[in-house]
Amino acid sequence: MTTRALLCTAALAAMAASLTAAPRTAAAQEGTEEVVPAPAPQRQVSRSNIRRLFEIIRAEMTVRDVQKAAVKHYQLEPERIHALARNARLKGLLPHVSASFSNELGNRFTNTKDGLFPVLPSPQENPNPNFYKERVAESSDQLSWSVSASWDLDRLIFAAEALDAKSLTGLEENLIREVTTLYFSRRRVLASLILSSPDDDEEFFYELMLLEELTATLDDFTGRRFSKKT
Repeated sequence: MTTRALLCTAALAAMAASLTAAPRTAAAQEGTEEVVPAPAPQRQVSRSNIRRLFEIIRAEMTVRDVQKAAVKHYQLEPERIHALARNARLKGLLPHVSASFSNELGNRFTNTKDGLFPVLPSPQENPNPNFYKERVAESSDQLSWSVSASWDLDRLIFAAEALDAKSLTGLEENLIREVTTLYFSRRRVLASLILSSPDDDEEFFYELMLLEELTATLDDFTGRRFSKKT
């Protein structure tokens, strides 16, 4: 009976100790907890700046117009490339023409002298001082010309120049890809300057320089057409 009482007393003491230690542990944990800083307030964008940005975008050339202007400036239109390849094959219908012309003039004189036979007389109008038996004078005039033509009909099936013309398609695709990348890079810089311009003056200056660089590059790609609507 005494042992059972002692066990009950020990159990009650342990429960009381755990109840008193729990608030202390929670307090200790609260004391060691790190304070998380509050997030910085987001920068508000005024609607007037948004309207201003869209006004600038509407006034400028679209990306499709920039692509067409660049392709036209470098003469890489698909229609022109197709025409070059077609004309390279049709070149086989054109003949290779060659012509020659010659004119020959000639004179030949034959004098015969024989001591056993009579010689020609020596009249005053046609003297024969050397006493030739016979004198023959001959002249000739020969005129000739020729014209020839040849065709390379195998070019109608295959022409190496047609492959060279088709290779321009790759240049056109690279040009369009480069112009498109520059166009949207410039638009992102423009939106950043208008909607959330940097507070630091040096960073703001570098953003303006980047905008000017992208504008000048696009203007050069389009043959000075981009700057007219910028």
